[in-house]
Amino acid sequence: MSIVSKIRIKARSLSEFYFFQSFGIPEIKEDKISKSILKKYLPVNPVIIDCGAHVGIDSIELYKILGGEVHAFEPVDNIFTQLTKNTSAFSNIHCYKLALGDKNGSQFFYVSEGASDASSSLLEPKDHLLDHPNTTFNNKIEVQTLTLDEWAKIQAITKVDMLWLDMQGFELNLLKASPKILSTVQLIHTEVSLKETYKGVPLYKEYRSFLEGKGFKLALEAIPSGWDMGNVLFARTK
Repeated sequence: MSIVSKIRIKARSLSEFYFFQSFGIPEIKEDKISKSILKKYLPVNPVIIDCGAHVGIDSIELYKILGGEVHAFEPVDNIFTQLTKNTSAFSNIHCYKLALGDKNGSQFFYVSEGASDASSSLLEPKDHLLDHPNTTFNNKIEVQTLTLDEWAKIQAITKVDMLWLDMQGFELNLLKASPKILSTVQLIHTEVSLKETYKGVPLYKEYRSFLEGKGFKLALEAIPSGWDMGNVLFARTK
């Protein structure tokens, strides 16, 4: 979830939020899904991908709660520096200065600044500019990209238990490009788009349909009413 979203939650009534839930998970009272719930679906010491790791808050929390190995990805220089500093005390959190994407090589990356430095994306911003005018995208940089399948091959990793994806609309592109590793994943926590926040972003309905076709079931939604994005948990059922 973007920093803007984290700020906005303080200014809006919780009565505006709606949440879909299944698997008997207790109702959530805000737009974030509790990481403690993830234990229900994962093995001991899971392999976790944190894509869009930013400065490492989620990576650290995931490791403290779930253990295992966390692989954190952040391509922006100054933010990656903060990520490595913040996670330096945790030997099982591994940091990579690259963007997981839908091809191997390099791609342009639209860097967010102003109100949020956590809204950067491989997709060019569109409605995000209107909905969050205090967040700007004045810089476009070229970053190294790898598919998840290629990265796993390089690292000699054959299985990933969980994906924690905060890619500002690029999540589905990533998954479609890495069918091998996706077939090993048991749990996906992902941000989803309800409108065209970035140019060509796959919307939630398409994203959900794709995952259901790959053997996943919607476990929990945390999507504040009227917002452009939200968080969703998918669990493999077959």
